[in-house]
Amino acid sequence: MNTPHPRSSKSSWSTAAVIVAIVAVGVVAAGLLHTPQSDAITIPGCDEVAQPEDLQRINFAFVVNETYDSPDYPWFSETKAAAMSDALAGALPRGATVKAESIGPSLLFGPISTSPDGGIGGGDTSASAVLSMSNVDERRTLADGIVVDISDGETNRRVEAYVPDGSRIDASSHGALTLDEMIDIVTTPSGG
Repeated sequence: MNTPHPRSSKSSWSTAAVIVAIVAVGVVAAGLLHTPQSDAITIPGCDEVAQPEDLQRINFAFVVNETYDSPDYPWFSETKAAAMSDALAGALPRGATVKAESIGPSLLFGPISTSPDGGIGGGDTSASAVLSMSNVDERRTLADGIVVDISDGETNRRVEAYVPDGSRIDASSHGALTLDEMIDIVTTPSGG
């Protein structure tokens, strides 16, 4: 039966010394061969280039007081804002379409913006909207009071009749009908 020979402590120490020596030589060699890179920026023709500073963040906000009932503007109220909004919508020309906006309601007057020092934004109200208009090339008013809007495009023709009783008749054609035929179509049902 063979028994394993215990290693001598002398060989363990010599192995450890060799490993430490190899690591130390590697660290020294890396230190000698490494050339640190400069943070300096050079631009041909410039003697010195200023280094960028650390970024700083600044937050700010505007605080605006808005109210329908300001003692500084007694003529204005929520009822007045609604009446102004209705009047604005009623004043739009025929064929105007209000497009959906991403910010805020369309064509509605909001509260009055007030500022304590009477500065920018003091005493204002506004209504906004993005509008699109249909192509009305011509508008005719017929003897019986019917209003006819004509949009005559290259590939599409559209005729709309607005009858005094409040009804609206709309017809479109892709070149199959003449303009007179389309006017007859939209005015005949109304007795025109």
